[in-house]
Amino acid sequence: MKQVPLTAKVRSARGSSIARRMRAEGVVPAEIYGHKATNQSIEFSEKEFTKIISSSKGENIFFALNIEGAQTDGPVLAVVKEIQYDKVSNSVLHADFHQVNMKEKIKIKVPVRLLNGDTCDGVKEGGVLQIVLRTVEVQCLPTEVPESIQIDAAHMAIGDSIHVSELKLPEGVKAVQSADSVVVSVAQQMAEEVKAAPTAEEAAAAAAAPGAAGAEPEVLTAKKKEEGAEAKADEKKPAEKK
Repeated sequence: MKQVPLTAKVRSARGSSIARRMRAEGVVPAEIYGHKATNQSIEFSEKEFTKIISSSKGENIFFALNIEGAQTDGPVLAVVKEIQYDKVSNSVLHADFHQVNMKEKIKIKVPVRLLNGDTCDGVKEGGVLQIVLRTVEVQCLPTEVPESIQIDAAHMAIGDSIHVSELKLPEGVKAVQSADSVVVSVAQQMAEEVKAAPTAEEAAAAAAAPGAAGAEPEVLTAKKKEEGAEAKADEKKPAEKK
């Protein structure tokens, strides 16, 4: 896993109004949840932090936090646990870090990287390749955290699926989420949707068309009988006197 330095400083002031002012100045408030240590409130440049996150391409990063004003010897090693973004501007509102000990195992989510998805056998047969889990949580030493978990989908057929228990993980890395969880599958493509039912006006127009399918011959016969009965009744009526 990469170790990237990030300059920060201890944050003593708190409150929503202060946090808004900090964000307006391009500063991100953050918390470090300690490993057998007291939690620390820090702040750092949003520009510098965003640049690091954007260049990571979804990979996990060890941040070597150089905290100005902290009572620590050397940088604090930590991983990002959560980042809160503004829904409108997508700017960083807050970040949570978890301090790690390089000699103790940690639980961390590792991104799934799919290989040969375009040439998958099931896709060639008309199936749909579905990535169910984008990340898989594993447990290992910080030095053993893989950048990604690779899955080769080349020979997956329609109906095939790969579960957590089937993943090929590096030595020393153990998956901690349910072994039965599906990571990737190939499903049968659904049939085209049934056409919407016609409106009353469309149905009436179709029925009125010559030779229209679905015409009701019984109704037409009944109408003819009625017309015949009316004609006979007219013949039996006495002529009106003038």
